[in-house]
Amino acid sequence: QYITKMVKYSCKRCGKEFSQKSHYDSHNRRKTPCENNADKIKALVDKAVEEKLKELNNKKLIVENEEVNVNTDTMEHQHPKEVKYIDLFCGLGAFHTAFNRNNTLQNKVKYTCVLASDINEGVRNIYEENYGIKPEGDINKINIDTMPDFDILCAGFPCQPFSIAGNQKGFQDKTRGNLFYKILEIIDRKQPETLMLENVKNLHTIHKGETFKIIKNELETRGYNLSYKVIDSRYYNSPQSRQRIYIICNKNTEYIFREIKNPIVPVSTIIDNSITDFFDYTKKYKLEKCSGKSMMKSKLINIKSGKGGRQGERIYDITKCGPTICASSGGPGAKTGFYDFNGKIRTLSVAETLKMFGFNHTYKFECLSNKKDMLFYLGNSIVVNVVEELIKDL
Repeated sequence: QYITKMVKYSCKRCGKEFSQKSHYDSHNRRKTPCENNADKIKALVDKAVEEKLKELNNKKLIVENEEVNVNTDTMEHQHPKEVKYIDLFCGLGAFHTAFNRNNTLQNKVKYTCVLASDINEGVRNIYEENYGIKPEGDINKINIDTMPDFDILCAGFPCQPFSIAGNQKGFQDKTRGNLFYKILEIIDRKQPETLMLENVKNLHTIHKGETFKIIKNELETRGYNLSYKVIDSRYYNSPQSRQRIYIICNKNTEYIFREIKNPIVPVSTIIDNSITDFFDYTKKYKLEKCSGKSMMKSKLINIKSGKGGRQGERIYDITKCGPTICASSGGPGAKTGFYDFNGKIRTLSVAETLKMFGFNHTYKFECLSNKKDMLFYLGNSIVVNVVEELIKDL
């Protein structure tokens, strides 16, 4: 048996198939040519390929966008978490400046001040000039019910009742000492997660520690984990040695103070050498050199009485760290003390003193009629450098 294989004839133009050659030949001889389907088929194939490629590209774009969104949310660069704080007894705004410096994309947090308060009108005007916020006045007159919600309470509460330079009455002071209880009242109503408090270094030792025990107990019974440390600003890149106690409380975690002991920054780094207004001490005083390696280089001795060396009569070495700038300091070198410039002496200018506290060189105080009032306000200020570092570990 033989199997006959059927031959098929196919038109190359339209693709039609014929089993008999005669039919195929007749098809090719027709007067009206058959329709050319080859181009149509190619067009259909090309279109199908194009649509498939477009579909694949769209899927790729979706995947890439999803990856970008995940990275954006993870890094929180476009939408940093907003943390609100209030600045009580705000002074010149050391807390505010420190928070602003921590407002970086790397920190993933945007700190926003929602309320400030200070009883001193001059300070309130300066604060508004620099930060665009008009502080409230007397804290006792603030309506807590209308206060905005906040996450962090900052308060460099009045130090005079506890200060060595003051009367050390502590909570026996019926006005300034009891302002701590106003802070507690605000805490009870607003329930902030974090507290940042600052005061004089001997707060934890006055009255044999009883005053601090009250503060600690009041805060811990409200559910706060309390940490505190006496910090000397000279180790925080400040040319001023200013020792203050910092109390940081948090409801969820215990704050850990990092050990920071940066190299000493000398006063010479903030000196304006164009100032030539020196103090002529020769008519009333004579200079007496100091021995030892302290920051004090010499002192003024009254020619008539033979007495001298009080806080406002001390002369410091600009190659070393400077002493605490004190609002209560008197004498010819009041507030900043004198500094030695090759035998000539002068106090620090306002601009130089601002740098001693870590404020920006652009800090404004045009609203003050008497610019030297700034030295008094600075004497009550907090060192920005210290708070800036503490915020990093909140």
